[in-house]
Amino acid sequence: MSRLPIRIVTKNYDHLAPLACGDVVPEDVALDLDRATPMTRFLDDPSYDAGEMSFSQYLIRQAQGETRFVGLPLFPTRAFRHRCFLVRRGSPLNDLTDLAGRRVGTNGWPDTGNTWSRAALREVGVDLWGIQWTVGQVEDQPGAPTNRPPIALPPNVRPAPEGKSLVGMLLAGELDALMIPYPPAGFYAPDSPIVRLIPDYRTAERDYLQRVGFYPAHHVIALRREVFERDPWVAQSVFRAFEASRLAWQEERLHLAETTPWMLAEIEESMALLGNDWQPNGLAVNAGMIAALCAEEYAQRLVEQPIDPRTPFALWEQAGGA
Repeated sequence: MSRLPIRIVTKNYDHLAPLACGDVVPEDVALDLDRATPMTRFLDDPSYDAGEMSFSQYLIRQAQGETRFVGLPLFPTRAFRHRCFLVRRGSPLNDLTDLAGRRVGTNGWPDTGNTWSRAALREVGVDLWGIQWTVGQVEDQPGAPTNRPPIALPPNVRPAPEGKSLVGMLLAGELDALMIPYPPAGFYAPDSPIVRLIPDYRTAERDYLQRVGFYPAHHVIALRREVFERDPWVAQSVFRAFEASRLAWQEERLHLAETTPWMLAEIEESMALLGNDWQPNGLAVNAGMIAALCAEEYAQRLVEQPIDPRTPFALWEQAGGA
């Protein structure tokens, strides 16, 4: 039997190397894995049968009645977020609780990472609606694509003024802090005027892990609805291929720890905190994390009604997934 061609776009993750290199071969699927194209291309380019997408935006699209995508419980990227809060050098602010009532800039209101960041604020008792939020581009990047689902911004959230970047506003004293996924250009220079709100974010994130009990996922893999309805078995084939690639990478992880001189110590510490498998796929093992993000979507007014955590992957379950 010839294998069904499936074209999929993802970021270039190390745990996909066994799949990309052919060490893992999908069952009954000829997988064209595109790791060089921005993942947002999947949303509007029907030449892709499947792709990586924002978990939060997937939930929002579902809540808005959009049925173009069928989510698979594959979570290709995860991260804690205390590292994502930045301030001017010399700022008196040094803790999440210090952001109460402040002016904070962020790059995308419905983004998963920023949703988890706001969850971290809520977890320490900061009132999101007492913060004056500004949403805009981190730096001057004219024409940067968004591809975000349309949502109404809360009254205390405003777009950045025309022609102004968040970094520029922070340095000009128009913002007190930034909440963004990656540091801006020049951040790692010794004299950078922008520093982290929490210099020891590692300890803060470890403490957060102990309190909430999960490692937050940011993205999911989704199939186009027409692909799923035509060949529902493809969902299982793609899931097993991604999972086999991740497990093969995980098996070799301790022997491929040359990224930094002490990466091995980092891996061993992570295993002690999270177990050997700290990036698991599937529903049951991620139930708490999925439920938490669904709850945050409603608590943060990204959706109008509470989300039943069983619904995001209901079609996957109906097709025999677990």
